[in-house]
Amino acid sequence: MRRVARACTSLRLVIGLLAQGTQVVGGSTAVSAAVADDVAKAYDEDAVSRRAAAAVLGALVADAATMGLHWIYDLSQIQKLLGKSEEPAFFEPPSCPYYEYESGVQSPYGDELMPVLQYMTSGPGGQQEGTLDGSGFAKFLAEFYRSYRGRLNKSSRAMMEAVLQGGRNWPECGDPRDSQANNFVKVVPIVARYAGQPGLVKAVDAAVRAQQNSDEAVAFAVAAALILERVVLGTHNVTAAVQWAAAGAEGSGTSLSRSALEAVRAVLVQHQAGTPMRELLYAPGSDSKPGRWGPSCANPGALQGALLAAIQASEAPQQEGGGSGGTAYARGVRTNMLLGGDNCSRSVLLGALLAAQAGPAAIPSAWRSKTRSYDSSDVLVGQLLGFRAAERRR
Repeated sequence: MRRVARACTSLRLVIGLLAQGTQVVGGSTAVSAAVADDVAKAYDEDAVSRRAAAAVLGALVADAATMGLHWIYDLSQIQKLLGKSEEPAFFEPPSCPYYEYESGVQSPYGDELMPVLQYMTSGPGGQQEGTLDGSGFAKFLAEFYRSYRGRLNKSSRAMMEAVLQGGRNWPECGDPRDSQANNFVKVVPIVARYAGQPGLVKAVDAAVRAQQNSDEAVAFAVAAALILERVVLGTHNVTAAVQWAAAGAEGSGTSLSRSALEAVRAVLVQHQAGTPMRELLYAPGSDSKPGRWGPSCANPGALQGALLAAIQASEAPQQEGGGSGGTAYARGVRTNMLLGGDNCSRSVLLGALLAAQAGPAAIPSAWRSKTRSYDSSDVLVGQLLGFRAAERRR
């Protein structure tokens, strides 16, 4: 295994390899297999695998930690619930006004990440080297939703009925009008499997269109996936990855849509201005009226909120004394959950980004033990990374 230091020279090598060739896959440009193979050899695969595992597990833990305060669109209500408590994570009793789950389980958004991970490991994709195809995944996802005992949202219910009752195949089974945050929560295990290897954009397109057959939904999901891929590969920290995407994602072999570019660039504008997240999610002086981005699951605001929250947490001064409160991951997740609204979808992406940047140790051990899916998910992540290793050996 060849190890390459993260110096400027190695970064130029990687970008140069990426720029050598692209091919059109499913309507999107993607790095050719030969070039991606050369790129993969330029990375420290052990380190990439650790960051990939951290991304998936960090997303799931962040989601579970946030679930107790999910979908509360009044900040004063969150403060009343917390009272004098200084720990919002895994808030008990879980107080989401739209569903009643037990503490430690995934929110409906974390539960949309799970079938992606399951499909590529214990499901049909696991028999195809951990890959994800649209037709197979759509059928798998519909069956997952049929047996799901939690809350189904509009697009998840619509795709389930389209497949199981309407007999529709991928991608027509996906809602053509929906572009909400269900899109980017699905990309985390896909990035873990495909980062630095061919097939990332095609797999993201397949997963998203199974539920949301919308160009806008795919565009925002691809932007999230490419940013996370940079962090997982270790070529960029969170801020640099967002800057890279805002500059056009040079070397990725993929052209981001105008709407995705505008959304990511707006994140950097607000970051450079030092704008607090609350002022973007809520109107001035209000605890509940939506602001410029809004606190809901609607994109691009949900994506922008997740990216800016991750940047702000990663750049905040490290707290003294260590412990879970001192990690950017824990601070970012806590800050986000206190901002209410659809904080769980934001937590999935920002949790993946911050955990990938800092590594698995950034996830507080107490939070891991409270996340009910952690141990079983850890096993599936190990299988997923086994497919990465097999791809590299070929």
